[in-house]
Amino acid sequence: MKHLLFAMMIGFPGFAGAQALLDFRNDLAFNPEAVEAVAERAYRLRLRTLSDKGLLDTDPVLLSRLRGIIAKLQPAAQFERPDAAAIRWEIHICRLCNENASAMAGGKLLVGEEFVAELAFTDDELGYVLAHEMAHVLAEHTREFATYGRFFVSNGRDRYYEDIQRELDESFVVNLRMAPIYAEQELEADYMGFILGARSGFDPEAMPRMLRKLHADTAFDFSRHPAATERMQRALTILPAAHRIRELGIAEQ
Repeated sequence: MKHLLFAMMIGFPGFAGAQALLDFRNDLAFNPEAVEAVAERAYRLRLRTLSDKGLLDTDPVLLSRLRGIIAKLQPAAQFERPDAAAIRWEIHICRLCNENASAMAGGKLLVGEEFVAELAFTDDELGYVLAHEMAHVLAEHTREFATYGRFFVSNGRDRYYEDIQRELDESFVVNLRMAPIYAEQELEADYMGFILGARSGFDPEAMPRMLRKLHADTAFDFSRHPAATERMQRALTILPAAHRIRELGIAEQ
């Protein structure tokens, strides 16, 4: 239904600012606190490992820049999903860490310094990179993936979340079978991120620019993502509506 509303808002002045546009599932398995606890442990371990090697948060200017962008995106996230006010967003950067940009349940983000530097992202482009990652958190994609994962592992309906997640982390075969779900989550994060970024005032033209940079640079691995042509086609379809959202922002709410 909200995808239809999204299409209609171009033709009705003020429509985009009248209501939230994103749907969120309420039928997922597992306790969200359990999902976030596992993510928290994994995130802290990654940060400690990077810190011990002197590879964590070594560029304070970039870190401040990214934190400013996250702060700018938060009001839009809370407008679309009011309970997102409880999320404690956290972002760090790392170098020589084989990282592009990633997000974990509970609002934990990590961005690679080389990723930002080599693709020379503008603030508007970074706005859509981070909005995409925040969308994964808001949509509870980790929890959703594990919910589906119950049907791809042995005796999955009777296993605890941590047990399911461990198998998802370790089994190449299971992940290969679930690849279409992962691809669909990436497309959904593009869509949601486009709305969040536009609501936050980032230039919608930066979204397709960002996608072009991502898929033109062979130094980074985007093999698990949907085809570049599909992502770009969807972005260009949404672009006119995103301009309307940006004009209205969330000031009217």
